[in-house]
Amino acid sequence: MNKREEYENGILSVRFTGDRLGEHGVSIYDLGESLLAIQRIVHKAYLAKEGRLVKGAFPNREERIGLALQLGERKRSSDAFALVPILADSTVQDSLKHLVDYIISGLVGYYVADILDRVRQEKDQNKQIFIGSIYSEVANIANRVDASGGVDGISIGSPALERETIAAFTSETKNYLVELKGETYLGAYQEIKGRVYKFYPASKIVVIRRAGGNTVSVFLNDTDFSQIRYNRETNPLILFKGHPIYKLGIETKSVSEFEADEVEYIEEDD
Repeated sequence: MNKREEYENGILSVRFTGDRLGEHGVSIYDLGESLLAIQRIVHKAYLAKEGRLVKGAFPNREERIGLALQLGERKRSSDAFALVPILADSTVQDSLKHLVDYIISGLVGYYVADILDRVRQEKDQNKQIFIGSIYSEVANIANRVDASGGVDGISIGSPALERETIAAFTSETKNYLVELKGETYLGAYQEIKGRVYKFYPASKIVVIRRAGGNTVSVFLNDTDFSQIRYNRETNPLILFKGHPIYKLGIETKSVSEFEADEVEYIEEDD
């Protein structure tokens, strides 16, 4: 057996547990869905580190080859599989090891069930977007628990980094992720500007149109909303200072919703 295929050399590993797995192996569906989700997480981690994780982004062909994983050795007496690089190049191996550190930072919050605290406190915007963006992939893995294949738990590790368990997903994780669906978090401080063209008095929201035609819903306090509404006829250019609102499972740096802490009117030349 080629050394790179040995279990101990796995960049990542995935292990399935369950009483019924003593009678049969893990199903193709449970294995396949989990492997696809893990590969997508690897892609997103790479794009995030490169500052390119936005909706619809995908590594190019050359990058995908360097990020591609294949099944290595299956650990005996266990439904555990090593995931090793398709390329045997040592540089690729080292690069993926560093990427796993980044992946761990994203998975651990889902593992210990404090993901909202972690993503809200993360100062690195690229890492923040990454952590929030992999919600769907983590949910896809956790959804294989207590499905028809007899899986009671799924663990992800990194044998090459001597980390037997990075994250372990159980039925409790599955329930936790269901509760998280649709949750939002605030991004890093930003300033945006635009002109208001819609008002929602009941919610204290205004919708602005930014340069390029993009629109953003801005959440305001009572005072700022009233002041902007008072200046409705003059329609001034306004600078909003605050934080973008992101939703778990969405990978984007673009702003569609914004929570404003401060409002400033911009004087324009005649």
